Amino acid sequence: MKAKLGALLRAIRSARHLTIKEVAAKAKISSSLLSQIERNRISPSLDTLLQILESYGIPPNKFFKDYETNSRVEIIRRNDRKIYHRKGFKYEKLCGDSQAKGNYSFNAFFLELAPGQLRGDENDGHLGRELGIVVKGSATLVYGEETHVIHKGDSVSFFSEIPHTIRNSSDKIFQAYWVVTPADGEDYFGDKIS
Repeated sequence: MKAKLGALLRAIRSARHLTIKEVAAKAKISSSLLSQIERNRISPSLDTLLQILESYGIPPNKFFKDYETNSRVEIIRRNDRKIYHRKGFKYEKLCGDSQAKGNYSFNAFFLELAPGQLRGDENDGHLGRELGIVVKGSATLVYGEETHVIHKGDSVSFFSEIPHTIRNSSDKIFQAYWVVTPADGEDYFGDKIS
C-alpha cells in the first residue's frame, strides 16, 4: 500500500506540472517530507495526506475512490471473457470490472457486427469519447451529418455526444476493438448468452 500511495501522489503532482517545493509550500509541509512520502520512505499521517490533497484541490472521497479503483491489475484470460449477444451483434468484454468504475473509467470490448447490422442511435449521443480500431471488414460510420467508411487497419475516434451509428454495410463480418470513456456513458452489453 505504501508504494502505491507515494507513486499516486507523485503522479498527481507531475500531471499538474508542479514542483515538490510548490506543493510543500501549499500543503504547509517541508519539501523533504513530501519527497520522502513520494519515494515511499515514510507514510504520511492522515493530517499530512489531507493537507497534500487540499493543495491539489482533490476531495479525500474522490482520492480514495480513485485509489481503490486503480489499485490492482486485472487480467482476463481469453477463454474467460464475458461474451454478450445483442440485436445481431456481439460484444466480447476486454477490461475488468474495476476499470468501469471511478473518474477514469472506460469500457473496452471486441465488437462484431454481422452483415447489415447497425449499432448506435441516429437520434441521440451519450457522454464521453470513443476509439475504434478495425481488424476485419468495413463499416459505415454516421456521425451527426457526416458519413465515413472505415476499413481493416483504420482507427477512428470521436466525441460521443454527437448522435452516431456504425453499420456493417458489407456482406462479411465486421470486427473492431472499441474503447469508450467514461464507462457509464451507454449500456453496451445486453443479456449474456455465452
